[in-house]
Amino acid sequence: MTSSLPALIALKFIQRRDVKAIQFDNGDYVPDFRMKDKSRHGEGFKKSHLDAHLEGRETYGHYLIDANDKCRIFCLDVDLEKSKYDSEGNVEEHGGSYVKLPDMANVPPQMDPDQEELWFKENTEVVDCDPRLAWSDRRNVAARSWYKYQMKMIGSRLASVITKQMNTPCVVTYSGNKGIHVYGLMGESRSIDCHRGAMIALRKSGEWELYKGKNFYRHINQDPIMGYPSFSIETFPKQDSLAGKDLGNLLRLPLGKNLKNPKDPTFFLNLNGRMGDFAPHPNPIQLLESGDPFQ
Repeated sequence: MTSSLPALIALKFIQRRDVKAIQFDNGDYVPDFRMKDKSRHGEGFKKSHLDAHLEGRETYGHYLIDANDKCRIFCLDVDLEKSKYDSEGNVEEHGGSYVKLPDMANVPPQMDPDQEELWFKENTEVVDCDPRLAWSDRRNVAARSWYKYQMKMIGSRLASVITKQMNTPCVVTYSGNKGIHVYGLMGESRSIDCHRGAMIALRKSGEWELYKGKNFYRHINQDPIMGYPSFSIETFPKQDSLAGKDLGNLLRLPLGKNLKNPKDPTFFLNLNGRMGDFAPHPNPIQLLESGDPFQ
């Protein structure tokens, strides 16, 4: 019998069920036991909370590690970078760029491959920008098309590593704001194994290097056309264990509504089809049951 979507979300993602985080309109999260109105939310996850999340009536986050240092997932949080500004709002450093590709129908006839490559480079325009602002501007078709292509390419490469090299079920989601989440679905595991799983996935990919702290990675190729300079990756969970901490890291549950950007949909990303197609997976239940995003 096919499982329901709320049940699968709980089974695949939620290890700590005694407390949940509630997202507010400003994007902040507060653990529900700090809320005064406990009668509305309760302290743990119930089916009614999952239904409300999936229907967009409430938005919840889940804390990754439980009191026994168990966890169910690792997550590669792939986000667009942002530019740096001075006190007057002037750009000090661009966060990245997007690419306007040439119309291949205009390629001159009878060129050898080397000439075609040169023509392509000469007719490709690189535009420096604040990637997050460019992505949020739906009028900027060129930027959004380029970032959709890059997000799907990054998601596909990392998902291939996780499923084929690590033999671990995987799903990829669009976060509804500024990037994608690539999940390794570990089942109930030691938090230290989930923490290391994220680092192993990036190491096996051979494309990402640590550049800040212990959990932030950037692409080794910063070329604006062949690399991914507009993106960074943050790994979750961040700790091997709670080690005396109260709650630890949280992530927003997949699907539902991201109140940082409520007009954007959230969805499991379909990794099949053309790389430029950035669309929801047609069968989330099948995807979660199989853990194979390439089916």
